[in-house]
Amino acid sequence: MAVPNVGTVMQVSEIENKTMAGNKSIYNDAIKKGHNAAWDGQWKKAADEYRRALAEFPNDHNVRAGLAQALEELGQLESALHEFTNIVKAQPNDPVPMMRIAALQEKMKKPAEAAGTLIAAAELYVAAKQMKKATEAWCKASSLEPDRTDLHQKLAELYQRDGQHSLASGEYLALAQTYRKRGDDSKARSYAEQALGIDSRNQAARALIDEMTAKETVTPPGVLNPVDEAEKAALSRLAQTVLEEAAPPPPGIDERRNVERRPEMLQLEIDALIAHAVDAQMNRRMPEAIDAYGKLLKAGIVRPEIQFNLGLLYFETMRYDEAIDMLKQTVYDKNFALASHYALGQCFRAKGKVDSAVEHFLQVVKIVDLSNVSREQADDLISVYEGLAESYAAKGDRARAEVFSKTLDDFLSSKGWEDKVGEVRRHLESLQADGGGAALAEAIEVSESDKVLEALALAQEYIRRDKWGAAGEECFRAIELAPGYLPAHVRLAEILLKQNHLAEANAKYQTLADLCIIRGDLKRADGMYRSVLKITPDDVVNRSKLIDLLIQQDRTNDALEQYLELGDTYARAGQLPKAAEKFAEGARVAARAGISNGSATMLRHRLAEMRVRQGDLKGALGVYQEIQQQSPDDERAHFYAVDLQFRLKQPDAAARDLENLVKYYQDRGEPQKGAAVLEALKSSYPNEPRLTMLLARCYHLTGDIDKAVSALDALGESQLSAGQTQAAIETIRQIVEWNPPRVEEYKKLLQALGE
Repeated sequence: MAVPNVGTVMQVSEIENKTMAGNKSIYNDAIKKGHNAAWDGQWKKAADEYRRALAEFPNDHNVRAGLAQALEELGQLESALHEFTNIVKAQPNDPVPMMRIAALQEKMKKPAEAAGTLIAAAELYVAAKQMKKATEAWCKASSLEPDRTDLHQKLAELYQRDGQHSLASGEYLALAQTYRKRGDDSKARSYAEQALGIDSRNQAARALIDEMTAKETVTPPGVLNPVDEAEKAALSRLAQTVLEEAAPPPPGIDERRNVERRPEMLQLEIDALIAHAVDAQMNRRMPEAIDAYGKLLKAGIVRPEIQFNLGLLYFETMRYDEAIDMLKQTVYDKNFALASHYALGQCFRAKGKVDSAVEHFLQVVKIVDLSNVSREQADDLISVYEGLAESYAAKGDRARAEVFSKTLDDFLSSKGWEDKVGEVRRHLESLQADGGGAALAEAIEVSESDKVLEALALAQEYIRRDKWGAAGEECFRAIELAPGYLPAHVRLAEILLKQNHLAEANAKYQTLADLCIIRGDLKRADGMYRSVLKITPDDVVNRSKLIDLLIQQDRTNDALEQYLELGDTYARAGQLPKAAEKFAEGARVAARAGISNGSATMLRHRLAEMRVRQGDLKGALGVYQEIQQQSPDDERAHFYAVDLQFRLKQPDAAARDLENLVKYYQDRGEPQKGAAVLEALKSSYPNEPRLTMLLARCYHLTGDIDKAVSALDALGESQLSAGQTQAAIETIRQIVEWNPPRVEEYKKLLQALGE
């Protein structure tokens, strides 16, 4: 019977054992029973015992490896993969568990992922100077991904260096066949000739050369993908430079090269190195080409053609970090941007860095796509690609990235791909509704995209003719061909909406929103929720989901606007506590984000209004006072705070705040505004003497002496009637101080009152 292959996994260190808090007796018993069960092929029991052991000592990677093997034998491959992944995280420099992961991935029909894991394991073997095992890992990866030129190139060099000429010749032939499939006959011939030069008995290489020779006169050149095109252009420019500078420049023309940056190398040496590098690269003598380009850069000859070519050579020889460093310097050159992003995607993909790979692959499609749209459409389309990038990054899905990479590679290597881009873009334009963007990246991901886009184009035509049933059928056909293609579902939802099937359209948009969230495409999910809310604006559940989505994207200002809508919805329904809760929640979100704009202030105002409607005057006053502190210029908050203080029988506090408000208007040179506020309050609280006094002073400041005196006269009379003689005397004194036309009468009144 097979037993768990635990001997190859690193033993648990003594220090680690000492820090574990577990029951050694239970652990030993579980290990013994687990091994016995594994020996007898009782994998379910073995897994249970290994789990029991791990419950005591979870860092024992020997036991975890045993559990992983038991799970694999039980057919629970995902769980087994999870256990080996945990081992790799704990022991990142051990290639053995990585090899086990690769075997599992192959079993799970994930060849591209398995190849990536094998390459990573090979690098660890190289670091440990175990070249035989590294070579075995590269060979296995090459068998899983036979079109990976970097793998064949690496193996060819290794075999050639070790004197295994037949094997090296086979790898060069594989390279020739790969480039032949891509339509690059120049590279294909070069590699086939290398295969034949190393092993003259390689009849397949000879046959390939003969076949290409026979077809050269009758077959037009194959289609190159953007990387191969850029490489060809870079080689051509470098070769042309040497030819041009072989002759002396015309009199009066300055030399074009920057001599100051390379004083240690003569022009003839530079030209010789460029010529050698170009020849070596064209004839696929990689080490020579790399060496020559390296010397040029070291001498200060920094040209994008050299950097780009060297980056490609590093990639093809699996020196990915060096390739990335070099290609990052050429992504901003308009001649190499497209190819550099694509090559960077391949580098990151080879290193297993999914998010970075997809980021660059999307940049490739974006560059191609943007070249086919108008300037007015560009901003919207850029936003769509940003959403797609977030979607891929959120998922971290290597399998999806691999599919996208291969699809993109096939698309860009296909004959007439430039024309196809224009055709697909025209189809996508016809699918856009309400100004929304549609991305080429999504279209080329779809299998049978031609049929899908054709069906959707027909649906659009039927819509123009008001044939809704036929349009819906075409949408269903597109969805049947590509169930995951979002634009097809969106178009169907639009048709349901046009037919006034509101419930069905609403349900469709909600499903699409959920799907977008699962994919990580939060920006598009936002659009789906907004479509739902156009149909049912009082849908508090979906508006709440939209708020959560906006906050998740740090779009706090947009979220605050939705909080206002949500609170108002509850208020219209008479659910005042719920409305207050949502206004308060929005205000807290604004405070945490440090936002004090119009929406944030309005949320507090609406919260205060809800408190008043609920009869919670103290609570409302507290909110208005918060607004006063944060927004001193908010006149509305000052007014309602004073009003509430009067209602709560806090006249002293009200008078203080009111004086501050009146002074605020006076300082701004707007005393008439202060008068208007006071008049409004006096109509509500006619028996508040301080209100009347402030109002009279405002009238006086505005030059309306008659009104000022009239107000104080009425106040003095009411004070006398109430027996408030001293208060009346103070009021009359104020009138006398202003010296009105009948001032003598007021002086006599003061004398009569004992003054």
